[in-house]
Amino acid sequence: MATVLYYSNTSPPSRTVRMVAGILGLELELRALTAVARDQDTPELTKKNPMRSVPLLEESDYCLADSHAIIVYLHEKYGKEAHAHLFPSDSRKRATINQRLHFDCGILFPRLRAVLAPTFWGKLTELSKSMKINLEDGYRTLEAYLSKTAYVADDVLTLADISIYSTVSSMDGIYPVDVKKYPKLKQWLLTMSQKDFCQMYNEPGREELVTKITTMMANNKHNQTSKL
Repeated sequence: MATVLYYSNTSPPSRTVRMVAGILGLELELRALTAVARDQDTPELTKKNPMRSVPLLEESDYCLADSHAIIVYLHEKYGKEAHAHLFPSDSRKRATINQRLHFDCGILFPRLRAVLAPTFWGKLTELSKSMKINLEDGYRTLEAYLSKTAYVADDVLTLADISIYSTVSSMDGIYPVDVKKYPKLKQWLLTMSQKDFCQMYNEPGREELVTKITTMMANNKHNQTSKL
């Protein structure tokens, strides 16, 4: 039974799933989607995933959306003893990891998406003041977490780091983390960027996304100026 992943290389949540699958040694059957073109809105995929989001995991007649749910599922189904630290059985450690995953899902990624969506729609030419404030607030929270532990939820790598890294590495490419304000966050980003699974599954898509966003902002500005 093949484990199929509908994904987009530029999508941070898609990259999260691919990094976790890579760590677990799980081979995925990849089916690329162009999220901006709304490939995920086809009747076939909408039936499988009414959220019409990317990524989507499919195993036989079972479908699961949302990267945070997917990586927990993959860890619980395919993880071995060597992977226990990613999502340990200890109830408090697991609760902290879950909280960080909710922080990514409910705070960090929506703030990144608030930049991406209007840029792709041709409206955004530069980050607004409120966007910068929201991104800074996310950075400040992560700096506080990293002041307590070496990684965002524990002193060892967990699923929370992988999920948050795919989001924040993209944010950093658009609105760089200030090393003077957030030295621990900057060091964490560097540490994560050097890991093999990040190099393989995150960095290429991150670079592609950041290049697209910066180019499109410039094009949007040019197009809006030319209409004046």
